Amino acid sequence: MDLGSILKDLIDSEKFAYVSLNKIFRQAAKSKIIVNSHDVNNGISFIGKEYDEEKENDFFYVNESVQEKMLAQVISLSKERLANYGNYNFYDNIQVLTPTKKGMLGTKELNNYLQEALNPAEENKPEKQYGNVTFRVGDRVMQIKNNYDIPWQKESNDKLEFGAGIFNGELGIIKTIDNYDKNIEVEFDDQKIATYAFSELDELELAYSITIHKAQRK
Repeated sequence: MDLGSILKDLIDSEKFAYVSLNKIFRQAAKSKIIVNSHDVNNGISFIGKEYDEEKENDFFYVNESVQEKMLAQVISLSKERLANYGNYNFYDNIQVLTPTKKGMLGTKELNNYLQEALNPAEENKPEKQYGNVTFRVGDRVMQIKNNYDIPWQKESNDKLEFGAGIFNGELGIIKTIDNYDKNIEVEFDDQKIATYAFSELDELELAYSITIHKAQRK
């Protein structure tokens, strides 16, 4: 039995006091994302619902039941349509989430498809094959285990800052792949730059798509 099931059983027993957090501060109060998330939690359908005109137009529901069509929608939205709608850049503004790692719409397949759509192979673009994964300059990647020892550096107030430690869930972009020195350099979202030996690439995975579980840990 997992921790979530244990906590649910404790709450359902009504023998313990608990506090339920139901107010969200991170997104704008007028966001339809927030309105719909509350509706889902309360068992209310958002499909066909009318909204107050003052609500933000930040939620779109695409109804597809065929996996191949779902995949085509994800690629189209990520590559072009959202950029055309709101000048969104995939690397800065978009993250594809999926419930699972397996199958056509799981992270492993989605990452391959999205890598090919957003960062295809080019003659002079370095890449490194590691197991079943091809890492390529320009790829979005995620650290998937805590590494307290890996050194990093970043520019801060025109000075170089040095430290150690990259942790599970941190996202970054591959900046260089050096096949001579056998290492990959990754710049993370907080501007930390870390270098991974090819033997350490089991700590990274492609992150065009990540699981909802991983997103909750970020």
